[in-house]
Formats: sequence, structure tokens, C-alpha cells
Amino acid sequence: MSAGGLSTIPPYSVEATVAAVQDYFALLTDMYLSPTDVLTPPTGGWPASTINRLQCMGKTTAVLDLLAHLPYIRGEEDDGPQAGMPGCHLADWRHIAETTSSGPDDDTGPNGHDLRECSEPVELVEREVIPPYVVGLTYGGRENPTFLLDTKRGIVHWYECPDRIRYDHTLPRAVTDVDDPSDWDDLPEEEAEWRTEHPAWSIVDFFGILKRQLIELRYVPVGSPARAVLYSDDEDSEEELGELVAAVRRVYRRHGWVTDRGSFDKVGCLREVKRLVMEEYSDHDYLYDEDEEEEDEEGDEDEE
Repeated sequence: MSAGGLSTIPPYSVEATVAAVQDYFALLTDMYLSPTDVLTPPTGGWPASTINRLQCMGKTTAVLDLLAHLPYIRGEEDDGPQAGMPGCHLADWRHIAETTSSGPDDDTGPNGHDLRECSEPVELVEREVIPPYVVGLTYGGRENPTFLLDTKRGIVHWYECPDRIRYDHTLPRAVTDVDDPSDWDDLPEEEAEWRTEHPAWSIVDFFGILKRQLIELRYVPVGSPARAVLYSDDEDSEEELGELVAAVRRVYRRHGWVTDRGSFDKVGCLREVKRLVMEEYSDHDYLYDEDEEEEDEEGDEDEE
């Protein structure tokens, strides 16, 4: 392997992976999520009776063990707060397992194939070129971004990763861009093809990259914590969205993000972002709940 490629990746471990996810979730709760929306498994992991229902996906014991110990953001398909990148919903495998079909004769919930199509690229699922030791970290419709974690190599592939991240020289370089394609010759041709086309990083580096997008406000959250969406002013964004992103950035910086996270006024920041949206960008006011608006008004009266 080339220097900086797969040969340099630390061996995969459940503990290190869980720690990386927890660290990322801690940033999300510092910035916009409610701590109650982050679900932490009990000692020993989520109940086996729940997680074992995911065996229908045909994944390895290592994958199921990981899913049993990961924390999750409370949510359902295309519901709940976004995280990772704009339009992205991370998989709550605990909840998904609870709604999964209990067997071949049970058609009341999704089956293993359905679960894979919602968490992995459909074209790869149809071609059966994703090995059983790889699992999706996101869940939703075809437009939902896809992150594929490999429990054998300790890497995460960002499927169709934006070029501005893949080729950002201030970020860790993808191991798939360091290695020579011949280094993947031990894999079936179709699998090697998608792996080299879609970049991968070590698990720690991958979540570090996601953190950078929020720390540097490349992605900004808008909406009540339980329904927050992430916006970016990339080159494909509409002009008004770009203006909104810039305005939200100013609000976050005014409240102390990220020069000193210890003094960041999360409550005041989220309240000001909401007022900004309701007063100047009302096309996005659907991201806030009406009952939450009433609570805010009561809070303002109390302050007076």
C-alpha cells in the first residue's frame, strides 16, 4: 500500500467507532440538537431481541455488534433532524429494527432488502456488490446521502461525495485517492470499481471531516432542534438560500461560535436564528413548530 493509504488505517474496533460517533453527536448537541434527541444504549448495548431483527439484511456479526452499541439520533425515515450534510438523515437502527418485518411471513414492515435500499445505493444493492461487513449509516429515500462503514478495513465511504470536500487540501486525504487502484485487486472487479470511485477515510477522519463542516459553518442548522435541516451556500444554492446561510453564520458567530465553544450561547443563538427566519425568510418558517413559537413568546415575557 502507498504511504497514507489503507495500510495506515488503525484496526477497526467497536469502541473507537462508538467514540467517534459520540464525539460527533456531542458537537451536534453543543450546536443545535436537544440532548434528548441523542439516544445512548444501555450498558451491554441495545436489546438483542431488537437488533437481531436486522439479521434479515444478511450482515456479519461484527456489523450487528456495532449497531447494538452505537448511539443514535432519534428519528424515522426522512423525519427528525438532519446531520452529516444537507438533506441527510442518519440511521436510527434501533428504531428501524423495531419496525422491521419479523420474518418472511410478516409483511407489516420492511424486509432486509428494503432496509438495504434505504441505507445503501440502490444500484449497488441490485448488483449485490456491497459485502456483508459494510453497513450504511444513513437511512431514507434515494436523495438521502449515503455513508458506508466497512467493519473489516475501518473506513467509511462517502458515496457521491461533493468534490469540494473530496479535494479540499485542508482536510485529510481520502485513502482511496492515495492508494494505487491495483491495491484493491483482491476485491471483485465491480466492488473495487465503486470503492475507488467513491472516497473513503478512516472512521475517525471521516467524522472529523463532518465536524469541520459545522465548526467552520460550511453547513448551518435552521429549524427547531427536532426538525432542523442543514443548509449550505455551495455553488448550486439559490441566491436567497445563500443569503440565509450567510445571515445564520453571522448569528452563530455573534453568539460565540466557534471562537470559544465554552461560552457559546446556544439558547440565545437558536432563538435569534428563528426570529431571523420568521421575519426575513418566511419561506422556511415551516421548520418551526407552532407550539414552540408560543413557548418562545412566553419566554420573552418572562425575560421582561
